[in-house]
Amino acid sequence: MDRQTFLRLSRTYQTQWPVGLCVVQPDGKRLMSQRWWPGRDTIEHRDLLAFNVQEGLRYGEPTVSYCPDNRLYWAVPIMHNARVIGGLVAGIDEDDLFPEGTDQPPLDLRLACRQLRLMLERENLTNAAVLHQHRSSTEQERQRAEALHLLKLDGIASVRQLYWREEPRLLSALRQGDRSEARLILNRILTVIMHHAGERFDLIKSFLMELVATVCRTAVEAGADPEAMLGHNFQSMTALAGFRSLEQLAPWLHEMLEKTMDAMSQHSSNTAPMVMAGAITFMQEHLHEPIGRDEVAAQISLSPSHFSRLFKQHVGHGFNQTLVRMRVDRACELLSRTTLPIGQIAEQAGFSDQGYFAKTFHKLIGQSPTQYKQAHSDKMS
Repeated sequence: MDRQTFLRLSRTYQTQWPVGLCVVQPDGKRLMSQRWWPGRDTIEHRDLLAFNVQEGLRYGEPTVSYCPDNRLYWAVPIMHNARVIGGLVAGIDEDDLFPEGTDQPPLDLRLACRQLRLMLERENLTNAAVLHQHRSSTEQERQRAEALHLLKLDGIASVRQLYWREEPRLLSALRQGDRSEARLILNRILTVIMHHAGERFDLIKSFLMELVATVCRTAVEAGADPEAMLGHNFQSMTALAGFRSLEQLAPWLHEMLEKTMDAMSQHSSNTAPMVMAGAITFMQEHLHEPIGRDEVAAQISLSPSHFSRLFKQHVGHGFNQTLVRMRVDRACELLSRTTLPIGQIAEQAGFSDQGYFAKTFHKLIGQSPTQYKQAHSDKMS
């Protein structure tokens, strides 16, 4: 990085962030600086700056380090291809970050770190692809550690137990088209498989074969074409059989998920009427209860928003409008066929407020519940 470029980037970055900036060699020796602190060129300080550059490379994102000189530093490696040739380091005094002894920093350090990285990526002064790969690896390791920790808390001792717990969640995510949630579930399963199998790669592949069968079965239950999923299942098994390293597993698993979700989306229109019929049946069976849209959506494993769209598309009316109409129809049936008091009829039809029941009934039927009951009792007598 030449001095002119450094000064231009410093002006841009320091307009938003009250920090010092310096360019260093890989060993931490300072080459250029702006608003930097004097007398900071000891061997210990060079090691400190070099460490920040290496951490920025390791995690693919600048990480904030607290140092004995009461300052905080973060850095982005300056790279040529995949080789680190230096680094851009930012620093701030602790007193500037925590003014007057408060414990709430006025600066968003995560945003400051991210913007420093993006600035160098835009200038092509660092290797964005390498940093992205390192961020992905860091995130995968974080998810793995988190998954193992949660599994210990939940007391799950086997892959089979995990399948029992995660399969309903996977079914729900697949039906909702929630690829992000489905990925997290598959990652948890893969983590436990590798944890239990250890170094036995053959055992890992055996577990994963069962997982592929589970996902394909789940997809068919959620609406995917059985013949398409059978072919997809065979292709996935064939690819898995040829693997020789752990590094091949995660990309393969994610590709398998994407193809499964694509197959489901292509056939979602064929299963929507059946799914909506299930929703209507559930509503009819629970009209007397205080059910709502979210509860019905959960029963058929759809997100509330997706359920609302499908319901309006296939039923012709919104959920609340349809539910009220069904309850009024139920009340009409009870008024004409039983001698129950009107208050009890309202309750059995799902109306907790008798006044609201009377108003809604009159609006839809054109008569009060009493008038309707009298008219139908006269016909029956």
